[in-house]
Amino acid sequence: MDMIEKNSEESQKNKISNGLIITKEHLRSTIFPEEVQNEIDESPYYLLIFISREDVIKIFCFPTLNKKIKKILIKLEEFSPEVVKGISEVLNNLQLNKDILHTTGICYELEKCFYETYLVGEALEKGNISMSLINEKFMAIPRVNKVSIEDIPMIDE
Repeated sequence: MDMIEKNSEESQKNKISNGLIITKEHLRSTIFPEEVQNEIDESPYYLLIFISREDVIKIFCFPTLNKKIKKILIKLEEFSPEVVKGISEVLNNLQLNKDILHTTGICYELEKCFYETYLVGEALEKGNISMSLINEKFMAIPRVNKVSIEDIPMIDE
């Protein structure tokens, strides 16, 4: 295995999922059966979240009116009730809880634990809350090692 493949694998192990935003037109041309498309195609955009495991890939689809979606990925020393409570308090105090589309967490090994949440990014884009403030608040939680915030890409129209 060369170094690029190893780095790619390590990068994937430091994530829970990958996200992608597609339009209604792209949704119609994907693998979704027509009866499922009829249930969910009232929105102009869709957040697809792909969670890869050893022998399965889960795909979640979230209809949304917004194409600006952000993912907050938090690396933890461990999962504990106190850490989860601290994360919830930050989301509530910053009033980000109303913009959550999906949240999950996992530990790959004892010291490789991650929590992530996908948020509608419009409130963040309007400048009400800075990325540095979000980072600062999450980093103040005991046993949080790193916080990264990323924009979810959209398939080119």
